[in-house]
Amino acid sequence: MTHRFRLRLLDFGLLLTFLLPVVMSPRTAAGATGLSVETVSRPIQYLFSHEGRAIMRYDFAPEKYKSYVAALHPPGGDNVLRDAPFDHLHHHALMYGITVNGVNFWEEIAGSGVQKSVEISPPRTTINASGLPETSFTQTLYWVPASDAFLPNTNARPFLIESRTVRLVLNPDAHETAVYWTARFRVGPRTNTVVLTGANYHGLGLRFAQEMDASAEHFFPGGKPDLSGNKQDATPHPWEAVTFDRSGKRCTVAVFGHPANARGDTSFFSMRSPFAYLSATQALHREPLVYREGDEFELQYLVTVYSEPKSEQQLSARAQKW
Repeated sequence: MTHRFRLRLLDFGLLLTFLLPVVMSPRTAAGATGLSVETVSRPIQYLFSHEGRAIMRYDFAPEKYKSYVAALHPPGGDNVLRDAPFDHLHHHALMYGITVNGVNFWEEIAGSGVQKSVEISPPRTTINASGLPETSFTQTLYWVPASDAFLPNTNARPFLIESRTVRLVLNPDAHETAVYWTARFRVGPRTNTVVLTGANYHGLGLRFAQEMDASAEHFFPGGKPDLSGNKQDATPHPWEAVTFDRSGKRCTVAVFGHPANARGDTSFFSMRSPFAYLSATQALHREPLVYREGDEFELQYLVTVYSEPKSEQQLSARAQKW
């Protein structure tokens, strides 16, 4: 079956595609603006492109443990992320996972929790107040144990109910792709108390493209973590970034934690061996966070990708701007 979409004229050249949950053959249509749309069936994805080049892919297939950003590109550049590598199949590019009431929502093994996708809005595309193209969507997720993963939504009993908004903003002049990740949680009907725990890397994690691992250089305001040998680092900072040399071309990925998040400065987990990794956490391995019936809480993160190296001063200024 094929399906044609009629595209509205987007005067800034930002394209979004909603891949329908029905069996469809690939189909491409191009308009006078150079925009194109492709539709397929599995997995269920939103694909975003700018002027014919991929920018971001968001996966939310119902049979998966998580919804996540599966691919992310700087303007005009190549994807910097890696999804489900053979060594850690549960590493999904840019994803969020922690442990809730002893149920692990990070790993994907027998007994792991599931972030059950309940509803997702069509992306809304606009020009923002800064004159930049942006698009955003909001998704409702039920954090449920494995036993409830395939129950009807009305019968599933979540630990947490999450309203996740992902906002994608392009700034070609600054060579920046920005993803604003805002997650609003409330305690679900499964229990009257939730206890958030996890390993030192549980949080918003990024796994990078394999060819970038060897050249990864982590840094944060005022210095660099000691990642020599097999060392790891988990320390609080306003932001942390990684620069890479990819076939002679430098690129930078930065993650910023909002100071309004619980515990203020984000605790960043970083490692370089056996592969590069960066995760923004709330240091749940040191002290749990506890919420009770009626409680609501919010997490805000900003992930930026650049097709050029960025200095500490430039990223600190970017943090202040946010």
